[in-house]
Amino acid sequence: MSVRIAVCDDDSAIGAQLEACLLSLSHTFHEPCNIEVYPSGEALYQRLGQHEYFDIIFLDIEMERLSGIEIGRRIREEFQNESTQIVYISGRESYAMALFESRPLHFLIKPLQTDKVAPVLQKALALIHKGRRCFECQNGRHSHKVPLRDILYFESAGKKIHLVTPRETIEFYGKLSAVEQQLDDDFISIHKSYLVNYYHVIRYTHETVALSNQVTLPISRQKRKDVSNQLLQRRRKGARNG
Repeated sequence: MSVRIAVCDDDSAIGAQLEACLLSLSHTFHEPCNIEVYPSGEALYQRLGQHEYFDIIFLDIEMERLSGIEIGRRIREEFQNESTQIVYISGRESYAMALFESRPLHFLIKPLQTDKVAPVLQKALALIHKGRRCFECQNGRHSHKVPLRDILYFESAGKKIHLVTPRETIEFYGKLSAVEQQLDDDFISIHKSYLVNYYHVIRYTHETVALSNQVTLPISRQKRKDVSNQLLQRRRKGARNG
């Protein structure tokens, strides 16, 4: 299955350059990629509105009329799409910290260079393959297999665990500590009762995290320093240049 990539930049030269770079890297990584280039935010938005799905979108921030920031917001909020990996590109670094609510994978500074694009594409491909992994659980006679990327958080409720996605809550018997051992570091323990998916965190304070479904969960006093450090490190890693 090929990876679907969109490039959106109103500078045709940069769009063509990035397309050629990604095609070359796809051969280097032995990863078949289908790349589409869009000359404006409106063109990409229209395509997304036709239920078109892309695994990765390289999105210029400074476009006329419909900016990359607005497109990113619509991808997450209007289309309820948390799985597409967004990589912002810009000629200025000043936007970096303002992009957190769109949960971007990375932020690249123009002019784009292959040695800067390569690790970002590699990371995106790894996340895509990981996102195809599932968490499996049993509730009575019913088995559930849920893609990790769709899970917002796990909640411990007595002897049961609540697995929460944007569409449903699944109950099963178990311990949160056992669930945590089956997950990777994208899931952060914020409380003895909660494991949250970093990629669904849209805001956080010293005491709480807000998730993409607008649910706010508490961070326990004992975990506040550790959680703050983990979230800040992930945020900086995604925002810094190359």
